[in-house]
Amino acid sequence: MRFIALLFCAPALLLLSSPSPAWPCQQTLTISGLVKRPLTLTPEDLARFQSTTVRINNITQKGSYHGVFNTQGVPLKYLLETALVEKEASGFNKPVDLAIVVRDKDGNKVTLSWGEVFYRNPSDVTIAYSATPITPHHLNCGSCHSAKFTKPVMEQLSRRVCLPKLIMANDFDSDRSLEGIVSIEVVDLHSRVKSKKKSETVSTRFVISGATPNPVMVADLTPLPRTTVTANIVGDGRGFHGRHTYEGVPLSDLLAAVGAKPDLRSVITISAADGYRSLVSWGELVLSPQGRKIIIADMESGQPIEKDGKFVLVLPDDLAADRDVKMVDRIEVHTFDDPAKIYVIGLGPGDTDLMTREALTYLAKTDAIVAPAELYKNFSAFLAGKPLLFDSTALMPRKFFTDGNAGLSGKELETALTVERENAARQMKETLTAGKSIAFLDWGDPMLYGSSRWLGKYFAEHEMETVPALSAFNVANALLERGLSCRGSLVLSVPDALKANETLLKAAAGHGDTLALFTGLKEFKEMLPLFRTYYQGATPVAIVYNAGISSGEYTVRGTLDDIVGKTKAEQEQFPGMIYIGPCLSEKSSEWP
Repeated sequence: MRFIALLFCAPALLLLSSPSPAWPCQQTLTISGLVKRPLTLTPEDLARFQSTTVRINNITQKGSYHGVFNTQGVPLKYLLETALVEKEASGFNKPVDLAIVVRDKDGNKVTLSWGEVFYRNPSDVTIAYSATPITPHHLNCGSCHSAKFTKPVMEQLSRRVCLPKLIMANDFDSDRSLEGIVSIEVVDLHSRVKSKKKSETVSTRFVISGATPNPVMVADLTPLPRTTVTANIVGDGRGFHGRHTYEGVPLSDLLAAVGAKPDLRSVITISAADGYRSLVSWGELVLSPQGRKIIIADMESGQPIEKDGKFVLVLPDDLAADRDVKMVDRIEVHTFDDPAKIYVIGLGPGDTDLMTREALTYLAKTDAIVAPAELYKNFSAFLAGKPLLFDSTALMPRKFFTDGNAGLSGKELETALTVERENAARQMKETLTAGKSIAFLDWGDPMLYGSSRWLGKYFAEHEMETVPALSAFNVANALLERGLSCRGSLVLSVPDALKANETLLKAAAGHGDTLALFTGLKEFKEMLPLFRTYYQGATPVAIVYNAGISSGEYTVRGTLDDIVGKTKAEQEQFPGMIYIGPCLSEKSSEWP
């Protein structure tokens, strides 16, 4: 290509690595999905891992040139091993059908296969934390090219490289080498794969689905251009099984023949009649020279394959043959272009280690954030610089809106709140229409007195999804170390609800059930007469302050008669859980 010619226009040309400038574009990377130890890593964190140097020629399929760099990075294999990838029970325990979705700060994504990360050399797929441009030793190439051509090409060597950067060392084209990556998600597609183990493990034909509106049945490969490959059959489990020669059709050609179009975001699963399956990415089929050697074979050693099935998936450049599939029964194309959604995500009651793995995974799927400003700031390390559409604090339940609009009352408050929510909903709809998903963040469990309930008026159920979360209630229970359901039931409420439903309060007190009260610190003193109406003065009370914020959580215990005196000096008036009931006593027994 003519871009490469620029680097060799002088006979004695040498390529030199220039000192790396200070790269201002640095992102935080999260590794989530099917992992037991989610990781959040900065480029500085990556530099602490065992690293390797890889050269990358940034030239895309369309011939767009973006510089030549020596990169220092960590093999993705090492990072995933640290994160501890472990499949959930699905009847197929091998990881060969796992997909790895990599996303950059602008929402672009590519999908890799497990095999190209784990069955190739580790340096083939790395996550770079530094990039040093390689510049020509002789910069005056006027005899080769005009300044109009040379200037923009040379400018690519001093451009800002956004880190971390995915480096696909074996790709001839650099389209998958995304810059500024913010998330890596390990995905198990077993719920999407249609194939099931058949009673007769024989296959004389296979079905291709997902590539076109209607499935295509294939029973004969002879009409298509053929190729021959030699494979060393070495399995991780069973060792060396000889060198075999196969003849068949490149998988990429087969897919093209039925109308499938390459998509770097998509993957292909290949399943056998006995339920075995593996996964191949579109990228390794069409960007790497090795992709042409991934074939569906119907002949071995010059003879038709007949035992149990006539078609075999062969990947001769894999260092282990675990992705090879005999008795091919189904080939399915899977896309990760799910419709844009609002994900309602609780980030726990305070400490970042109380986030769920699911929260981290779903954050990686989103492009924009709606959250209280304080929450956005506190968890910024996990948000990868995604924009805050607006501060949702003022749109919380009406009492919060009232506190911020002291000059309004009655109908004026209702009208003002409605207008604010309509404007917010309009902005969110515009974001969804643009194909961008939104993370609506809340403290604790957003389904327990959370701030997202008003969204239901403006968005359909299929436009929203709630992610499981940990509540301050759960943390406070652990701090109390009491069996709070010792009488069989536990009532969760807030002050206004109890005032409006004394029957509930009376029934809970009469049965000895535990009452757990959210957001009640301000109103607790004025509600004491109501509590004393139904509870005896000696009833145990516990108040847990700042549950989930390890630097400030503590518990005050007492009774309805003395708890006010014990908490008189407390300054905290919001983050606290109030518990009332006999189960708080150390003598409480198991529930009947």
